[in-house]
Amino acid sequence: MKTGILSAMEEEFTLLLSEIKNQKKTSLGMREYIEGTLWGQDVVLVFSQWGKTAAASTTANLINVFHIDRLVFTGVAGGLDANAKIGDIVIAERLYHHDVDASPFKRRYYVPLIGENGVVADKKTSDELALAANRFVKDIHQYISDEDIAEFSLSNVCVHRKNIATGDFFVKTEEVRNRIMNDLPDMYAVEMEGAAVAQVCWEHKLPFAVMRTISDTANEHSPMDYPKFLHRVASIYSLHIMKEFLTAK
Repeated sequence: MKTGILSAMEEEFTLLLSEIKNQKKTSLGMREYIEGTLWGQDVVLVFSQWGKTAAASTTANLINVFHIDRLVFTGVAGGLDANAKIGDIVIAERLYHHDVDASPFKRRYYVPLIGENGVVADKKTSDELALAANRFVKDIHQYISDEDIAEFSLSNVCVHRKNIATGDFFVKTEEVRNRIMNDLPDMYAVEMEGAAVAQVCWEHKLPFAVMRTISDTANEHSPMDYPKFLHRVASIYSLHIMKEFLTAK
């Protein structure tokens, strides 16, 4: 079983890279793909860069060049749902493109081949990833300092199985946030790559799962220190959840 691990954030990629053994590096399409073993399991690790095109291109290479058997995509997201707390984890059930609009030719959010109802993530891979995330959360004090738990209010982190919206821009205003929530009311979080990765995997019949850490509230009231959060929280989440995922019996 060869697992493709796609990181949306460089901080996550760098930390995972530090753990890979037997590294083989391949430069392709302005990306560096790292083949090797993580905790005894065959993997291909790559930093996708930001946005849907970059993520889709990288995913296609993982499938067609490196012949992975499944894909896990990690990153951060803005919370849309009122219950989404910074530091919570979302394992995608279904992923939508919130910035697709070909009307009047097709209804808004219609995507060729897929339709307008998004892409459903692979249940088996997502179930395993959710179990790994829950195991990590149970022992979060082993990996995140008490200072950071207090600063980022991580004392009661939850793992959610919810829908994720994707678009090619960072959602940072209440106006855009409300538009997405009104049009797609069952969206829990918003980010910039997941639905593109999901679409490519679906088209190639590849099992996949998408995991996002809630980093902000997707509006003007997000005071988060992103570099600190990525370094001290999100990248730590990804490292240890992937370890739990890959080493599960």
